[in-house]
Amino acid sequence: MTFTFKALAPLFYPLSLVCWALIFTMVCFWRAPQQAAIALAIGFLILVLSGNDYVAAALMKSLEQQHLPPEPMPQAAAIVVLGGAVVPQTTPRPWVEVTEEGDRILYGARLQQQGYAPYLILSGGRIGWLGETSQRGEAADMAEIAQTCGVPASQILLDSTSLNTYENAVNVKKLLAAQNITGKLLLVTSAYHMPRSVAIFRKLGLEVIPAPTDYRYPSIARSLTWQNLFLSLIPTPYNMDITTIALREYQGLLIYRLRGWL
Repeated sequence: MTFTFKALAPLFYPLSLVCWALIFTMVCFWRAPQQAAIALAIGFLILVLSGNDYVAAALMKSLEQQHLPPEPMPQAAAIVVLGGAVVPQTTPRPWVEVTEEGDRILYGARLQQQGYAPYLILSGGRIGWLGETSQRGEAADMAEIAQTCGVPASQILLDSTSLNTYENAVNVKKLLAAQNITGKLLLVTSAYHMPRSVAIFRKLGLEVIPAPTDYRYPSIARSLTWQNLFLSLIPTPYNMDITTIALREYQGLLIYRLRGWL
């Protein structure tokens, strides 16, 4: 069911909805011009709303501002870094590479190197488009990056089978029990992904302290000139991507709540 949701969810993202509206417009253009005009207007409205800076920023900030970094950063028993941050070493890549969410593993390794916790727990498997799981999960790739950052291999624990955030929490809990690790955890993931992650871990009885990273819309003081206001209304691919990420996360929150995971 998880893979089915992930595969079908993109059909309802803003860009896909615009495409559906355009397809409907082309099909109905001659026989139902009024309905075609309505579909075209809807598609245009979705494009303008999802692509402008105000909507993108509002949606992303509504997620990112729920859990801000603690001040000061407390000590913990372990640092947990969630996957979704790396791509494997496949030709022509010379090594594993980080994605936009790659701040997760970099920040987690930095916290461990600064002495906030003795263990770095990396959680993440890998699933293909056809639903097959890879023998080498994301956790192993993240471990290579962490060791390059100076984290000793002896202080890295891996969960290489998790395929979603719920499984991250379940498997980390099992790993902690197997290693007799007790106490608070620093939870590292993207700021927009933190509300769902914290809720899942806490429902399973794990005491986590949010340590968010990968902020997409930090607070920036913008001058309120008419030029800035106008430019912020113009749709851009970046803003549409931000809107899509936020809507995808809200979809995840809804599905996880319906499944009783939150």
